[in-house]
Amino acid sequence: MKPAPRRWQVSDAAPLIGQPPLLGRILAARGHDAASAATFLDSAAPFHDPRGLRGMAAAVDVVRASIASGERIAVYGDYDADGVTACALLSRALRRAGVDTVAYIPNRMSEGYGLHGAALAELHAQGVRCVITVDCGTSSVDVAAARPAGMRLVVTDHHLPLAPDGTPPALAPADALINPKQPGCDYAFDGLAGAGVAWKLLAALEAAGLVPEGSAEEALPLAALGTVADMMPLRGENRLIVQRGLPGLRNHAGIRALCQAAGLPADLRAADIGFGLGPRINAAGRMEDARLALELCLCDDEDEAFVLAARLDTQNRERQAAVAVAVAEAETMVAELAEDAPAIVLGSPDWPMGIVGLVAGRLAERYARPSFIVCLDPNEAKGSARSVEGVHIVEALDGAASTLLRYGGHRVAAGFSLEARRFDEFAKAVSAAVATQLGDAPRERVVAVDGEIAAADCVPTTCEVLDLLEPCGQGNAAPLLAVRDCRVLSTSTFGASSQHLRVALGDDTGIFEGIAFFKP
Repeated sequence: MKPAPRRWQVSDAAPLIGQPPLLGRILAARGHDAASAATFLDSAAPFHDPRGLRGMAAAVDVVRASIASGERIAVYGDYDADGVTACALLSRALRRAGVDTVAYIPNRMSEGYGLHGAALAELHAQGVRCVITVDCGTSSVDVAAARPAGMRLVVTDHHLPLAPDGTPPALAPADALINPKQPGCDYAFDGLAGAGVAWKLLAALEAAGLVPEGSAEEALPLAALGTVADMMPLRGENRLIVQRGLPGLRNHAGIRALCQAAGLPADLRAADIGFGLGPRINAAGRMEDARLALELCLCDDEDEAFVLAARLDTQNRERQAAVAVAVAEAETMVAELAEDAPAIVLGSPDWPMGIVGLVAGRLAERYARPSFIVCLDPNEAKGSARSVEGVHIVEALDGAASTLLRYGGHRVAAGFSLEARRFDEFAKAVSAAVATQLGDAPRERVVAVDGEIAAADCVPTTCEVLDLLEPCGQGNAAPLLAVRDCRVLSTSTFGASSQHLRVALGDDTGIFEGIAFFKP
């Protein structure tokens, strides 16, 4: 199998009236009409009332009762950047309210995702009588039902995997459950990250007078970080969270130190989270233990933050090296696959469990086929899947359910586990399920171009117009524009090892410079 060919899809949409011509063309290309464009660009729009979330009133009552009783509360998160930031923002606010608060993150390697009975028992032994989950817990039915007697449980989450027959799963029997995707919740926006849902709970606790005034505002930067790092669509309330949270990220001692370690600019953008901060926070959970990242997000001491940030940066470098080795090995294996293979299904005992999702994502993007990458641990093989347009990855796993021990996720990404001896059986079953969904869809990478401009348009004022689209990321990609019929006027390389390319280009309207990184 060779890398999928690219197909450039250039929009010819007419610009929306009432907007600058270029901005109007981009917004029209992305399906906006005049009304939705105005809403999208309204940075002063109010946040939705958190009390509109189903279960919010009950959650506030549970937390109020625990605080009134002087109980120790645990905030139970997840080991990715979304779960870590959600855990940190809620824990920080509760501690500042004088609440005895334990911040808990499970270990990816030894515990795995979700709510665990052993962890609840240990927390109970430490005197915890109320647990608030963030970014997990909705489907932990058995664990929630068997929790220690007298332990209150509030679940905040944004995952709601469907059962194979398309029906919602049973919900954890918690004292309160907040999930914008749960049946019966008519909240105005269901695309919140786990950190976004935790932030809405914090806003409700502030409105109820249970945490200090200004707590939600102070926590907004961490909510923004979690939202971008978890690749949530930057529209609706997510866009507002990121837009308003970004400017305050450097006010946080831990994040400021991490920005310095990552070499990020003073004026942070969403892309700086996606490519700089998020990977370093995620690296802790992938390579060792996410509690290191949690310590950074809870830290207010400059010296301690500097040390923690340096350790996270080192782990990120180790993660990058491990991914590079695994991708190179996987590429060799992909080369042996047939051109018409419906899916990429690969496994190796040498690939660390914490990086298989990253490898799957690289291969899915490069080859335009759903990718299932497995760490073939002889005790329990664990894998991650990443999808492409036209394939619901969880439905594909449904087709191989008989070979799996467990699985879950959403349309474009999922995790699963199986017995290593059944890997070949799984590969055959999941490939057949993918083939059914794909039909005769061509294997290609479609590159959506928002519109055409001329060389004369490549000026600072154009950049100022494009900045109105920020924050850009998942669901609101950075604008991609095309200049046709250019002439190459000169080329040169730069970088420590001349790894980057600089090109001077021109057409009949003017000259501009382009840069291609890692394209010598």
